[in-house]
Amino acid sequence: MDEENTTAAAADAAHDTAEQSNDESTAAVQENADSAPADETASGADAPTDDAKDKAASSGRPKRVRKTTTNYVPEEEMKKEMIIPDGKGEKLGEMPNVVNKFGDVTWSTPCLKSLYYIVFGVGKKAEFKKHLLQFNGFNFSEEKEEAELDKVTQKIHKLKLDQLKEIMDLCDIDRSMDSFEEKKNPDKDMLSTRFLEWLQEPKASGKKLKKASAKRKSSSSSAAAAKAPKKKSPPKKAKKEASKPKKKKQTAQPADEDEEVNIPG
Repeated sequence: MDEENTTAAAADAAHDTAEQSNDESTAAVQENADSAPADETASGADAPTDDAKDKAASSGRPKRVRKTTTNYVPEEEMKKEMIIPDGKGEKLGEMPNVVNKFGDVTWSTPCLKSLYYIVFGVGKKAEFKKHLLQFNGFNFSEEKEEAELDKVTQKIHKLKLDQLKEIMDLCDIDRSMDSFEEKKNPDKDMLSTRFLEWLQEPKASGKKLKKASAKRKSSSSSAAAAKAPKKKSPPKKAKKEASKPKKKKQTAQPADEDEEVNIPG
């Protein structure tokens, strides 16, 4: 009996201890629950919404808040517009002879490409004429003027004599012998110097605009006529045979019987 009483007392003590520990854990959970709203209120905008809480409770883990994404749109490349220097001379587009000569060439014409390279460097072929017609001379700063002019001079000297003459003619630059002080046929150095001076301050030559000569028009019209298909001429009529009867040769008629015949004796 004493053993049974001792065992029952031990069981009651263990039961009391378990209930006490459960009460302590329940109190701790209640304290955490009471402090949670204060923390969430302090966090402000970071607090999850009611829907997020419901989903987190159903899944058993907190849901990550997705950030808004913005699609990357590449910026369009800005077209670099050519800056035409404001020089001291006349614009090529205001020179009638130059404008007329520019109308006879295309971007693929060697002298036009060479002129653009000397003035502007590398560029787009579709803008060769547009930029050159706006050009009215170089405008370098005092610090860079000498070095830049040296670069232009080197570009000019790389040209052959015939190429240099074609470019000067395109720009309507006078290169006649009488226009030089030496009064002699100008060489490449003389032409290069004049071309460089003109590039620094372009001026119209003042020559009258040449019109197409009558000989040139006639030659072009004759060339066009030569290209035109020739008309076939109608077949010639057969020659008519001569209708006149041929004259018969007259033969000597025999003498009459009554006619006297002289017989040599």
